[in-house]
Amino acid sequence: MRGRACLTVAVLAFAAAPVAAQQRPLAARVAAVRDGMAEFRFPSRSGVCGDGHSFIRVGEHMTVGNFSEGMYGRPCVPGPVRIVVSLANGTVTRVKGYVGPEPAPSSGIVDLGMTTAAEGSNYLLDIAAIADGGKASREAIFPALLGEDVVAWPRLLQIARREASDNERKHSEATFWLGRYAAAKLNGSDVPFDSDEGDRSDEEDVKEHAVFALSQLRGHEGVEPLIKVARTNKDPNVRSKALFWLGESRDPRAIDVFEEILKGGR
Repeated sequence: MRGRACLTVAVLAFAAAPVAAQQRPLAARVAAVRDGMAEFRFPSRSGVCGDGHSFIRVGEHMTVGNFSEGMYGRPCVPGPVRIVVSLANGTVTRVKGYVGPEPAPSSGIVDLGMTTAAEGSNYLLDIAAIADGGKASREAIFPALLGEDVVAWPRLLQIARREASDNERKHSEATFWLGRYAAAKLNGSDVPFDSDEGDRSDEEDVKEHAVFALSQLRGHEGVEPLIKVARTNKDPNVRSKALFWLGESRDPRAIDVFEEILKGGR
């Protein structure tokens, strides 16, 4: 009987070990890999799909990835966001995001399973917030926004503020996405991939082309006029376009106006 009892306890302990591992914070499970590659998944927001290896599409107007002649002929398959991180001595050095069909399991990648969209997104934004995170910091932001019901602009605002104080940082991925969040906010959305692509009158087209022209001025000379348009123009569609192009500029001067709009000041 004692032998059977010991065997039962051992079996239960063995079965419980994976469950206990899953209950550990995602960051701890990734860090435990130390050297090599790890992957995890989290639920994606509505409208997200991909081919599993080269591109991710969000809605009808945004596709991110490696563009090739055959890309548009491939099926875009919805599914969870799959994140693959590369680690060296416990530090994340690269982040890759995928959606769609998964490749065959690889013995070279530690599979950490499924987590929540909130935990997956927060972990990626933690990587993005590392001041000297290199490529991994930039690569982590876009997939962090793909999680179901994730609203990431408060974290992006912190990251953009820190990057604005870094004289060596010329382009801010966080500032770009803050512009998308602010433009969506004017249209009543918290989704940075939403855009107002409805019909336009001739007058509205002229105004939006003028905003575009400002965005194309050399040396970021159009940034201050775009900020004025974003703050004072009476047409919300024109303001939204100005915010979009301010985000595209990745200019730190735009951060204040993004914050005003996102926090409901204007």
